[in-house]
Amino acid sequence: MFVKKDLRKIPEILADATSRASRVPLAPPKNDCNNDDAETKTNANNDESNTTITELSFARRAPEFLPSKTVSLLLQPHFLPALRNLLRLSLYDCGLETLAGIESGGQLHDKGGADSENDNTNKNEPIFPNLQQLDIGRNPQITNASLPSTFSAQFPSLLEVWCDDCSFGPQIPEELLNIHTLHVVRMTKNKLRNS
Repeated sequence: MFVKKDLRKIPEILADATSRASRVPLAPPKNDCNNDDAETKTNANNDESNTTITELSFARRAPEFLPSKTVSLLLQPHFLPALRNLLRLSLYDCGLETLAGIESGGQLHDKGGADSENDNTNKNEPIFPNLQQLDIGRNPQITNASLPSTFSAQFPSLLEVWCDDCSFGPQIPEELLNIHTLHVVRMTKNKLRNS
């Protein structure tokens, strides 16, 4: 199977995902047993431009993360609606050095926006409340120190972390051990030592 790479830049992709997340979903038609057209109407309302994006792969896009080599590009306040819907995120081979900024969580809300007074309830919400799979593999400059201390709080639903070919070690990072929902952690070719 061949997957076509999205040629848009990351901010453009995130803007599209945010606009989809911000739309009010269309109410599906009532499924009447006697109505043969019910399935057709449901499918007609589910065109691609109305679907919420739950998976983003920014693999092998290192030039777009320069010069900062951080995830700050993703963590703009206006992209939060899209990030909150994600189930899978790949930052594979992006030349990242740190994941700093993720610890900010809901504090990324637009401070000057019209909704800032009404957003107080969201200030403590995690950035990625639904994310189940995170791939940060092949970022050899990511070390234990690259993960902020509150990293685990931003991923309450995380089931899998892939971090092959990074530089974690000599111990598994405490920030990963604090994610109690994890079922799978792939850490081949890191700098881990037996203890």
